[in-house]
Amino acid sequence: MDTLSRERLGLVLLLLLHLSTVSTQMPTGSCTFDEGFTQCDYQQDPYDDFDWTHINTQDVPYVSPHLPHGSFMYVDVSQYDVGEKARFQLPVMKENDTHCIDFNYLLSSPDGSSPGTLNVLVKVNKGPLANPIWNVTSYTGKDWLRAELAVSTFWPNEYQVIFEAEVSDSKAGFIAIDDIQVLSYPCDKSPHFLRLGDVEVNAGQNATFQCIATGRETSNNKLWLQRRNGEDIPVALTKNINHRRFAASFHLKEVTGQDQDLYRCVTQSERGSGVSNFAGLIVR
Repeated sequence: MDTLSRERLGLVLLLLLHLSTVSTQMPTGSCTFDEGFTQCDYQQDPYDDFDWTHINTQDVPYVSPHLPHGSFMYVDVSQYDVGEKARFQLPVMKENDTHCIDFNYLLSSPDGSSPGTLNVLVKVNKGPLANPIWNVTSYTGKDWLRAELAVSTFWPNEYQVIFEAEVSDSKAGFIAIDDIQVLSYPCDKSPHFLRLGDVEVNAGQNATFQCIATGRETSNNKLWLQRRNGEDIPVALTKNINHRRFAASFHLKEVTGQDQDLYRCVTQSERGSGVSNFAGLIVR
């Protein structure tokens, strides 16, 4: 082999090595928890009641039969009081479009009762925590289920996803999370909202937000308009625009200056949730 051929072969090998390294890197915000919690660039919320716990079942002598095997984050509800909450948060993210976050979860207990509630919250521009955009309270068993979040945000806004476990009055049980993935492409099962625009009206008039999403609206989906302060407004009307897009309308009657705030659209099913950007209601 001559010198030129050896140089070309070396360049090809370097390129293959680089591609292999890139393909095995996890996207920013993703984590399998195989290397522990601290390697994920996630944070426990310092203002909650207690912390989520990381476990690798290979490293402990006893594992409850109501937990799966592997490395994941969990809450043992028997250790805490009713109503107490634990939260951990993903890094702040800024994407100029809709993309997808999916994750594994389970809620398990010895008697098949609900151990509590798993909530997902999305905080925008370091603002206040609004109500959850997705939650589950029912017993799921020790097998992982998967859900996805279709988050629509647009430059220059940034957002942060927060996982919250809330303890019920169950005497024993577990809430667990694993394999969080931040994907650069749209979700498969959750609708994606198009950009929500501001609404401007005079005081005393009615205001209408219209949320348009890609995906088919179904009777199993819950739709609502979420105010930044936490108030949820039920949907007034939904209609299919075509086989790939639907619209949802939300009415606020005889608005005043106290109604002026930021609002966003949310849709939820057992498979996941979609959430739009915040838009302003401007009352003149």
